[in-house]
Amino acid sequence: MSEPVVDIEQGTLKGCEAVDYHGGPFLKFLGIPYAEAPVGELRFKAPVPPKPWTGVRDATKEGPECPSGDMYFTYYIGNEDNCLNLNIYTKSLPKPNETKNAPVMVWVHGGAFTTGCNKADFYGPGYLMTQDIVLVAINYRLGILGFASFKDKSLDVPGNAGLKDMRLALKWVKKNIDKFGGDPDNVTIFGESAGAAAVHYLTLSPTTEGLFHKAIIQSGSALNNWSWGKNNSTEIAKCMGYKETDEKTILQRLRKESAKSIVAGQKKMKENFLPSCIRPWGPVVEPPSEHAFLTESPVQIMHRQGSRKIPMIIGYNSKEGFLFELVRRQYSGVSLPEKFELELPYELELDHEHEKTKELAEKVKKHYFGEDVCNEDNIDQVYLLKGDVNFIHGIQRMIKLQAKHSDQPVYAYRMSLMSDLNYFSTFALSKNFTWTIFVTFMSKVSPVMRNYFKHHLKNMPKKQIHGVGHADDLFHLFHTFFTPTIEKGSQEDLYIQRFVKMWTNFAKYGDPTPHDNDEILNSIKWTQFNPEEKHFLDIGHDLKMTGDVDRERMQLWDEIYETHLKI
Repeated sequence: MSEPVVDIEQGTLKGCEAVDYHGGPFLKFLGIPYAEAPVGELRFKAPVPPKPWTGVRDATKEGPECPSGDMYFTYYIGNEDNCLNLNIYTKSLPKPNETKNAPVMVWVHGGAFTTGCNKADFYGPGYLMTQDIVLVAINYRLGILGFASFKDKSLDVPGNAGLKDMRLALKWVKKNIDKFGGDPDNVTIFGESAGAAAVHYLTLSPTTEGLFHKAIIQSGSALNNWSWGKNNSTEIAKCMGYKETDEKTILQRLRKESAKSIVAGQKKMKENFLPSCIRPWGPVVEPPSEHAFLTESPVQIMHRQGSRKIPMIIGYNSKEGFLFELVRRQYSGVSLPEKFELELPYELELDHEHEKTKELAEKVKKHYFGEDVCNEDNIDQVYLLKGDVNFIHGIQRMIKLQAKHSDQPVYAYRMSLMSDLNYFSTFALSKNFTWTIFVTFMSKVSPVMRNYFKHHLKNMPKKQIHGVGHADDLFHLFHTFFTPTIEKGSQEDLYIQRFVKMWTNFAKYGDPTPHDNDEILNSIKWTQFNPEEKHFLDIGHDLKMTGDVDRERMQLWDEIYETHLKI
């Protein structure tokens, strides 16, 4: 069979064939530039459309990552040349004089806005491509390179370059995706963690109108404090070792640095993961300008009108706070909560030395720990606290505000499914973390090690704590470099098919369970969320509708926010 070829606005692309995890065929076109390389004067600026090329461009190999540290192993990866690329997967191309209109799903990866990429090692398409969709996975700039934010308006570096990359990628999709068999008028954006927060930001920006039509937001929100950044020239100068304080001088020096040295400098800045502190790298509110992405805070927009009025799936995993375990193993100085004032979100603008704040902190401590001291014996309560304040309450606020303001359906879920595919929890809770890191790395460089890794995951000693950790849902949607072979008809296969069916049904119909007799989905009907009944789908070993989930813990934070949030 001849190699697939597509003509797009910039030129001709040559792709290649692939098979999904059930053996079905699909096509892939990889490393396609949607913007010019962000180098020289374009570094830190809003991206510009790519120039055309001559001849046939080879799209059979993935493009580079945007410069960062590897998500799992932290070593430097990527380069700026063609890092603003996307991968496209499609079941087939439209025939001459024919228009094939499959729904389009655009994936935005997570990674705290500092790491991650669109590569199949992490987000393999083999599960989703069992369905008739067109899947697009994008890269965007990260860390300092993606979220440098200077106050000096004359420098034209207000921030949000990474979000502007996503916006341009979606414009590229709208112009070109029909050539790959996709419907530009039926685009669903979806993402997890920082990718979910980014999807939420995309629905909040008035500059993205018409670029997508549905959204799936998994374990992240623009209402989560960690998803906000700030003007950060001072932090950049400090971590790069610059003595200068003038922003123009700092920018001039940065433009001369290699991407590798910028990523290395960024690593020197110790990130503070406490809710009471703002992170240095992330989205910001910009002053109005030609390229501005967002000029008002997400909190103000959500309370006034909600985000874009489109169908949405929004949810989270039952024990998001397992991520804390991974953080404290990877970063020195991260310890169990002692001063509970530091667990109160900074957006509440509380004075930590004020007696009322200390009383509030004590109330939070008692809610999670009673009269006990926070220690390793009640670590599960730490995970609940960290998950609630960093993820779940912000996500539930988003769900409620969106349902209040939008006339379009909001489908809410909580994943409680504990299966052998929950690799992130297993990874985070391993009792021999160093050995797990080594075996994971070896499975990446040596296919022979993958079977050993599967055996290691199942049998290694780990903390026996109930719940589903941050990012565990990903392994039910994407194949990774360490995923073992999934046997057709196995329990894991069923779990994958359920996730894939609901997500792709939503992309096709705007309804994740449109068919009453779908046996894979237990013939469940996913009821829309409304502010009165607060319907959630519990995604466990079975699918079932449930009521106001995590109500008792959320009531505490609702009361705190009602009393202290200034909007």
